[in-house]
Amino acid sequence: MKLRIVVLAALLPTLSALPHAAAAQAGAEQFKIGRALMDSNKADAAVKAFEKAAAADNKNADYHLWLGRAVGTVAQNASVLRQPFLARRVKSEFERAVELDPQNIGAREGLVEFYTQAPGVMGGSIAKAREQADQIAKINPMRGHFTRASIDGNQKDAAGVEREFRAASEENPDSLVGQTALANYLAISNRADDAFAPVDRFLTRHPADLLAQFWIGRLAAITGKQLERGESVLRTLLEIPNLGAAPNQPLPVNIHYRLGDIAAKRGHKDVARKEYEKAIELNPKFEAAKKALKALQ
Repeated sequence: MKLRIVVLAALLPTLSALPHAAAAQAGAEQFKIGRALMDSNKADAAVKAFEKAAAADNKNADYHLWLGRAVGTVAQNASVLRQPFLARRVKSEFERAVELDPQNIGAREGLVEFYTQAPGVMGGSIAKAREQADQIAKINPMRGHFTRASIDGNQKDAAGVEREFRAASEENPDSLVGQTALANYLAISNRADDAFAPVDRFLTRHPADLLAQFWIGRLAAITGKQLERGESVLRTLLEIPNLGAAPNQPLPVNIHYRLGDIAAKRGHKDVARKEYEKAIELNPKFEAAKKALKALQ
């Protein structure tokens, strides 16, 4: 009897952990289902999956983060009567995620989006959005710059947006993300002649970076500038064996799509059609390529 008691005492920690382990596993499974549903644009069903995940493990910040995101997606197409209720719930889930994990940038960015988009009567506040941006900057300075740029954009402060993107670029010269964020902003702001400079500076430091090379072609396709250079870079990339197999490499489907854009801008419709068709062949669900191909007709 004494031996049996000792054995049971030794097993107690393991036995007590079983319900928690089972709940954690159930939560993880529901979270996986929810993510898959979000990827399939089934936000209503995703909400239910994330609710189950949070119920199984209420202290997992990511479960609340994604529940907030799913509810927010549902709110975009909800009736005017439902939107206030859903908005409050979105805010609550993001706040819970931050409470559980103050370092969770995604949750803080979710609060920024809520504060900048919601009207004041529903809790919107630019001041509170900026407070969250300051906290994000403490965790990740570059993400802080991007968040502040988003807030400035919401406030129609073009100078502020550019200031933040330039700061992110200058403070992170070896980050392609920092350079392309600025380049893309300049490109869509009718500053085409300036858009290539950040990526070119990065290529000076990292000439073999294939994704940066792709961005030269992408910028050419978007802006209509340096078209010959852009086409040359993209076609050179396509000659690389197994391109896209390794991380941080451009995918051939995107290269063909951008080649189609460049050809269209140069007035070479037959070439553009061929490139768009190749992109669709590689990805039959490539809606942008389908739309561009249809526009050629």
